[in-house]
Amino acid sequence: MELRKNVEKEMQLLESEIRELEVKRTRSMSALMECLISKRAPDEIEMQYFRRYTEEIDGKRDKLIALTEQLKSMT
Repeated sequence: MELRKNVEKEMQLLESEIRELEVKRTRSMSALMECLISKRAPDEIEMQYFRRYTEEIDGKRDKLIALTEQLKSMT
């Protein structure tokens, strides 16, 4: 039972981290969209932030899927 609670707690933490990263990625995406609309070259740093946030989100989602499967197998 304690393992189940630990998995659920870790899942909640991952979901919270994903939400925070998505907010940061959205800000970065806005800057990139503004460049496209203004027909300017996007800032390299902004593109790196966007890619990094996307990579982190994808990694955390993969881990969340694995934990969900683990939780299902405990039932």
